[in-house]
Amino acid sequence: MVKIKNILIIIIIMMISLSLNIKAFEVNVDKEVYIKDENILLKDIAEINNISQKDLEKIKNIDLGQSPLPGYKKYLNKELFNLLIKKQGYSTEKYTLNIPNQVVIKRKSRKINSSEIENYMKNYLSNILSDVTDNFSIDINFRQKKITIPDKEYSIEIIGDREIKVGRMTLPVRLIIENKEYKRFYVPVEIKAFKKAYVAKRYISQGSKIKRNDYEFKLVEIDSLDDSKIIKEETDLFNNSIELSYSLKQGDILKKNNYKTSYLINWGDQIQANIIVGDIELSLMVTARERGKIGEYIKVENPKNNHQFNAKIISPQLVQVIKD
Repeated sequence: MVKIKNILIIIIIMMISLSLNIKAFEVNVDKEVYIKDENILLKDIAEINNISQKDLEKIKNIDLGQSPLPGYKKYLNKELFNLLIKKQGYSTEKYTLNIPNQVVIKRKSRKINSSEIENYMKNYLSNILSDVTDNFSIDINFRQKKITIPDKEYSIEIIGDREIKVGRMTLPVRLIIENKEYKRFYVPVEIKAFKKAYVAKRYISQGSKIKRNDYEFKLVEIDSLDDSKIIKEETDLFNNSIELSYSLKQGDILKKNNYKTSYLINWGDQIQANIIVGDIELSLMVTARERGKIGEYIKVENPKNNHQFNAKIISPQLVQVIKD
């Protein structure tokens, strides 16, 4: 009798054990699920119960495909869950799916205003323009008012070392998410630049002597950010009986290429300096602090550290220093 009782106990234990094995774990998924990442992993949309750690590690990263774009949705059929779990080696007796026939997957998203991108661009351009102009204006025409992106941290970046010019241009801008380019825009920009310069008060004919009273030093719009031809306020140009090479209309800017001079290099010219020390030769750009003719020595200045030194004029664009 005892033997029969023991056998019954063993059978009951085996049946309970078999029952537990048959329904080893449950996978629960709601009818509508929000996801944050680019791919749909089972662990991100499902609640998995009554499962061993070993089995959980095996199924939690099941990939159910690519997520929809931010703001859009995607439908997953219940049968897809079945097929992918079976592919991991589980028979239908080993798990239960508490999943609707069709699951709606939505991507978590956020909207950013175009003003954020415009402000970034204005700051970027302002940092460049403030160094080479006395005043400027920036008009950005970003046509898209709101941009939908994944609900993640992002940054804005202007692509490449794009040359900034006066007038209309298009700047490529991109949104960076998780160190990758998510979206790119080509944004129309119009830049106006202003610089203080000497401007003719009246019509001045070719060959006329350049006199201070004929010019007004004021803020004017310029057509190029390269101001190497614009004459600075502290010039000695008006003291040297120099003649105009070209006629100027009222309002025209007086530039360095508008007049004749017997000097190869004038005060304020940007020129190259070759510095020779023994067998070593260095080159750098300097600013002339005196005027001079070929063969003469003039004082020049390194704009990076304001150090001044004397150099010999070799050509209109070159001075030379030789040290033993």
